[in-house]
Amino acid sequence: MNISDAKQIRLVDFLCKLGFSPVKRLNYQYWYIAPYREEKTASFKVNDQLNEWYDFGISEGGSIIELGMKIYNTHSISDVLRRIGEATEGLPSYQYKTTSVNPADIEEVIQELKVLPLTNHALLSYIASRNIDTELAKLHCVEIHYDLRRRHYFSIAFRNKSGGFEVRNPYFKGCIMGKDISHILHEQSIIQKHVCVFEGFMDFLSYLTLKKEYDTIVCVNPPCDYIIMNSVNNLKKTLYTLESYEYIHCYLDNDLAGIKTVETYSGFFGMKVVNEAIRYSEYKDLNDYLKKKKMLKH
Repeated sequence: MNISDAKQIRLVDFLCKLGFSPVKRLNYQYWYIAPYREEKTASFKVNDQLNEWYDFGISEGGSIIELGMKIYNTHSISDVLRRIGEATEGLPSYQYKTTSVNPADIEEVIQELKVLPLTNHALLSYIASRNIDTELAKLHCVEIHYDLRRRHYFSIAFRNKSGGFEVRNPYFKGCIMGKDISHILHEQSIIQKHVCVFEGFMDFLSYLTLKKEYDTIVCVNPPCDYIIMNSVNNLKKTLYTLESYEYIHCYLDNDLAGIKTVETYSGFFGMKVVNEAIRYSEYKDLNDYLKKKKMLKH
């Protein structure tokens, strides 16, 4: 078994073989008690679409390789591959189209990178399928084209503070040229009293669409700035920027990661923090609220 073969093994099946069952499941998100350390509340998540894991208790994650290193307490790739192979003998493999790739690896082989205005019909149709106003998307996003391993790709792209791009299309979600937060000011060089915080740019665009529709979920009437985390993993990067604001409105996901992020902000900034996610508590995130797609009850 090589690394590529190992990464096609479904993490949920691998954990099942080792005797670990999810504490809860929400769509393609599986939550576990961490399989390599002691804890009482499940903070270990497997994304079954990306076939990746993340442990919010220690802020680490990755593929089956990194998970095997922790479970088997070794840094030897060959040893990990051998033991994964033994543990998963007989299990089927899957072709994960959405498996993420290390951005650094992409940038080493990416060719013919072009950044264009967002006009592609397929990308705009994808935006519209999520009920997001396409004119707002054109204002805040661009269209990125590139060749990778002899194939051509194109995606919606959203700039971050480091000059990188958060990229998204119906089949891929990732980052090119460096991961970072995005900070959008209402007025250049002026910090407003209020800031709204979002986990991803689709939530940010959903908020702007709801604001345009005068939806009651939008509670911030004065001018405000926006911070898009582009991943809860960027929490530490937001702290310095948030210090400048008097009111911090958190429009994060209604999941464990979103709850823990708001709790962390409250620990740093106290009463300045408002958890606006309770306004759409029946929905996973703002985009699901926009689409009127409620969470399944178990």
